[in-house]
Amino acid sequence: MIVITNNPMVKEKLGQIGVMLFLEDAEYGDVLNVVKKQIIDDHICLLSHPLSGSIKPNETYYKTIFASETNSQYIDIESLEYIESAIAVYKKFIKNKQRPNWSLAVLEDFAFVDFYIAQSTLERMGVGQ
Repeated sequence: MIVITNNPMVKEKLGQIGVMLFLEDAEYGDVLNVVKKQIIDDHICLLSHPLSGSIKPNETYYKTIFASETNSQYIDIESLEYIESAIAVYKKFIKNKQRPNWSLAVLEDFAFVDFYIAQSTLERMGVGQ
């Protein structure tokens, strides 16, 4: 499993579950773009939906996505379509309403919410921690 995240709490608490691709100083949209690049270049396959959770992309800072390595020489079209759709949604929300400059306390709350969603996703997938 590959964990692609910009959330330091996910890195700290879930770092042992697979290959951790931690994107320090990256924003939500950066995570989506890195995942797209990985799908195209390394032929990874999404294990979690890039828009999981009910938080709008312009209302949070952190994002964690799970993927798997494959031996395929082909791009997983379904994963590519999901990530491209997520990027389009992200751009739409950011265009309509920019994110505020959040305090450290608010960012810590967002980190916890993303961590909780990631942990719940792993539980639904049956992945032990």
